[in-house]
Amino acid sequence: MQDYQFLAVMCCVLLMQTWCWATAVATSSTLNDFSASVKIGAILDFNSPIGSFARKTIELAVQDVNNAHLLNATQLELEMYDSGSNPVQGAASAVELVKGGVVAVVGPQSSAVSQFAAYIGKEATVPFISFGATDPNLSETQYPYFIRVAPSDVLQMQAVAAFVGNYGWKEVVMFHMDDDYGTNGASKLSDSLQRKGSKIVDKVAFVPWVEKDGIDKELSMLTNRQTRIFIVHTQSDVGFLILQEAYYLNMMTSGYVWIVTDLVTTDLGSLQFDPKVQLYTQGVVGVRRYIRHSQELHNFVVSWKRSYPHLSLDLYVNQNNAYGLYAYDAVWTAARAISSYLNDEHEINFIKPPEKPTQSGGRSELAQMPIFQGGKTMRGYILNTSFVGASGVVKFDETGDLADAAFEYTNMVGRSLHVVGYWWANNSGVSLKLPPSTELSILDSAPDEEFFLAHDGKPETSTNMSIIWPGGDALTPRGWVLPKNGRPIKIGVPRKAGYTELVQVTINSDNTTTYTGFCIQVFEAALKYLPYAVPYTYEMFGDGLTTPEYSLLVQKLAHQEYDGVVGDVAILADRLRIVDFTQPFLESGLVVLAPVKNKRENNPWAFLRPFKAQLWITVLLSFIFTGSVIWILEHKVNEEFRGPPRTQLVTVLTFIFSTLFFSQREDTRSFLGRLVLIIWLFVILIINSSYTANLTSILTVEQLAPTIQGLETLIQSNLPIGYQDGSFVRDYLIALHVSPSRLKPLSSREKYHRALDLGPGRGGVAAIVDELPYIELFRQSNCKHYSIVGQEFTKSGWGFAFPRGSDITADLSQAILKMSQTGELQHIKDYWFKDTVCEEATNNSEAESLQLDLKSFWGLFLISAIASVVCVLLHLICLVKDYRNQLTMQQEATVLVRDGGSLQHIRKFLAYIDKSDSAQHENQMYSSNSFLNNRLSSLDDSSVKSISSPFGEGRTKAHT
Repeated sequence: MQDYQFLAVMCCVLLMQTWCWATAVATSSTLNDFSASVKIGAILDFNSPIGSFARKTIELAVQDVNNAHLLNATQLELEMYDSGSNPVQGAASAVELVKGGVVAVVGPQSSAVSQFAAYIGKEATVPFISFGATDPNLSETQYPYFIRVAPSDVLQMQAVAAFVGNYGWKEVVMFHMDDDYGTNGASKLSDSLQRKGSKIVDKVAFVPWVEKDGIDKELSMLTNRQTRIFIVHTQSDVGFLILQEAYYLNMMTSGYVWIVTDLVTTDLGSLQFDPKVQLYTQGVVGVRRYIRHSQELHNFVVSWKRSYPHLSLDLYVNQNNAYGLYAYDAVWTAARAISSYLNDEHEINFIKPPEKPTQSGGRSELAQMPIFQGGKTMRGYILNTSFVGASGVVKFDETGDLADAAFEYTNMVGRSLHVVGYWWANNSGVSLKLPPSTELSILDSAPDEEFFLAHDGKPETSTNMSIIWPGGDALTPRGWVLPKNGRPIKIGVPRKAGYTELVQVTINSDNTTTYTGFCIQVFEAALKYLPYAVPYTYEMFGDGLTTPEYSLLVQKLAHQEYDGVVGDVAILADRLRIVDFTQPFLESGLVVLAPVKNKRENNPWAFLRPFKAQLWITVLLSFIFTGSVIWILEHKVNEEFRGPPRTQLVTVLTFIFSTLFFSQREDTRSFLGRLVLIIWLFVILIINSSYTANLTSILTVEQLAPTIQGLETLIQSNLPIGYQDGSFVRDYLIALHVSPSRLKPLSSREKYHRALDLGPGRGGVAAIVDELPYIELFRQSNCKHYSIVGQEFTKSGWGFAFPRGSDITADLSQAILKMSQTGELQHIKDYWFKDTVCEEATNNSEAESLQLDLKSFWGLFLISAIASVVCVLLHLICLVKDYRNQLTMQQEATVLVRDGGSLQHIRKFLAYIDKSDSAQHENQMYSSNSFLNNRLSSLDDSSVKSISSPFGEGRTKAHT
């Protein structure tokens, strides 16, 4: 019995050991299996060109990751599902992958499938790394576990808008898919075009199963539009079908522009094309991601050729199917994040989701999907991943989008694509240079300062890319043409009751209508400057008895009852909101026209008006200065300028001011004094003549003073105001709080004249407010009686009006500028606005402009001043010389006695200057005259003896 018990115990022990061993073995096997591999998934369309290439690159990437031992001993496993570009099938594939325990999913390939898969990733906290979904709305925060290595369509649409803006095209037509991918891309393109001053005038959405008939119908309607810029943002099969039908409708000819986005461009670069495809894609411009030639791309090509030697790949030449490179980098992104996840010793665990009621779908497969516990951490590692991959720099922003990308523009010529330009995120314009190498700066290294200095984000004015456009034309298309139906554009012309010089509509006896006038001639002359013919017809607006309402004419243009308006139409802010205007061909502005009355100035100081104050002061100072010079030159030799100081002052003042009338009583005896006096009398002659002429002009001509001084006084006067019937002036004055009862419409210049003559007291008006060109025409025959008062206000101009967005507006604006530069516009204006010589007197401002100032005479005063200064200097030199001579003679005749020094010499010199020498001067003058008269008279001895030297007897002895 004991033996049986022992055996039983031993059996239990053995069983326990066996169970423990089996448990240990099972646990070890599970851990080893877990540590041996990590599973990722992939969702793509196996049958599409992009999907078939991406499938191979994904498998190649997994192989390269395992060969590089990026995960150490752990192997990366791959499980792929085919979505068939079907959102439901793609969502089911995502559920199966999550249930299969994947820690990340590469894909989905399309934006439509990604919309569903992104929700599944959010619920299961499994990151989805897409390589082909570019829908901008996938960047929203509602998809936190959706990440993509392909650039968002936000950047691509900015590149497309930059290309359109580079050529100045204002309107485009867009074809897009009728799904989130197409609709959201069109919305982003519209936003980007608006920042470039362009817009989408028509959007055409196609379903994926669209047939040729549906495309033909849409394209046929577009042939009647003026716009010739077409952008195709569709799947590649739909895009090629659009291009094919456009070719058959002759929409691939000269003048058209076709731009395709990356999906079509990617397949367009394939060399395995049907020759028919090459035929209807000639001249097409494509936009695609720029793939820089790098070592990583070279390594990818080497690995590709090693794994698929039977499949040719020449990315360096064609860069076809960049989405395959995105898929390759997506696998490496997931692998790098998994490596960081495992190295930080995080566990890979899946838990069951919280149970939900049956009524809420608790038993469905979606509700029973496992949740990846480390999904949030894995997402963080993915967003922090940054490296240089085969497609370029891989680095993400906070929303999971690629942080930076560059695009290139291609041109289909012959059998291949040719790169013609580039665009990158830091530069809003198109460039012919390769995008800068930004790998280092994006990977948190020092930025390339030279690049940022050379490309500051400002768009270039225009980049001339070498593009062969549809039809084989190398000349850049205008972007629009006249509709193919050939209907002439209908131009509305106002039929006015007055001012027919501007616009005149004449109905002839044979019931034909003739349109003439200044505005008509300018318009027809501007059309000749256009590089294309514009068929047009005029249609009058108005009955010719009254001036039509111009605002109503502009509204009819906005409602497309007219294709344009030609006439004296002012450019106003409210009109610019509904139509476009050309460059103004005539400047305009509101002015006030008022009658004038005769007035003479009753000013007691009117005699001072010929000269300005500055000139009066200069004349007065010149009198004093010249008088002082005459006194200096005449004081020693002329007794009339000697005597007490008061007497000398009076003598000098009376003498110099008497020269104003050439009636000076005193004589000048010195040569220098006479020279100064002659120059001064010439100055006085000029001043006197100018004063007399100017005073006569001011006081004898009638002054015309307006009864109204300006707009402000007119508004405050409560007097009736006239305006041109149909003009915007009425609304303008009412806005200035002028009562409508004060406003009187006038339709012709005859009514202008009659209303102003009657005046406010007899049923007329006190003044007329109108645009300056009308007033100039009116005053050609009435300038004597009416005057423009105050300043011109509300600066504006006249232009030709066209519907909003019309391209002919810009072309006509350039034509008007050319006419202005060549002088043709001025010649036309001179012909219709003939200058009339008006004999009316000047007003106060004109009279004030007649006043003479110092600028008119400064040269004359300068000559007089220089002559006076020179004469004074010569006089002083002579005095010093005579003084020294007399001093020498005195020293020879007398015994030299030491004097008191320099001060004593100065005192003696001043005394010598002040001492009269008039008798000697008279004797010298008399002797000279006697010699010239052959000594007809002899000198009086007594008078000779009476001449004494300034130094006494010594001078007399020496003379004897």
